[in-house]
Amino acid sequence: LTNHKYIGVNMGTRSNIAYEQPNGNVIVTYCHWDGYPTYNGQVLNDHYNNPKKAEEIANQGYISSLKPTVKESIEDRANIELPMMYNSLNAYLMDISWDIEYAYIYSHNQWYCNDHNLMQVDPDTFEIDKSNTLKASNFEPLWSVLVRHQKESA
Repeated sequence: LTNHKYIGVNMGTRSNIAYEQPNGNVIVTYCHWDGYPTYNGQVLNDHYNNPKKAEEIANQGYISSLKPTVKESIEDRANIELPMMYNSLNAYLMDISWDIEYAYIYSHNQWYCNDHNLMQVDPDTFEIDKSNTLKASNFEPLWSVLVRHQKESA
């Protein structure tokens, strides 16, 4: 992606990209490269920031590197796998104890990000509050993670 604002450094910064369906089921894909918010988070925010696109990318199962379109994201993937499926956000959170650095979850019309502290997730704190905002230990709206990273790099 030369001459583009999304230039990954091809580091094995592993992430999950999840979508919570209206019925509460969760679809998850694994992404091997560039999982940090300043790359995957920014691409998700800019190109997958609606329910249809979020569900489409989460339904890929495995991608080596996230790109601005699903077609680009799957054309160079190293593996073809089915997406992981869970019957709730809690079930998903209880299963993400394996080696990923970031998790992105599209829920209630926005992306949420666990900014690098995945192993400290407390599934009991993962809920929707009265203002329809996802609340979770170490998860926050992706836009706020991106703003923080922009300030840190300025």
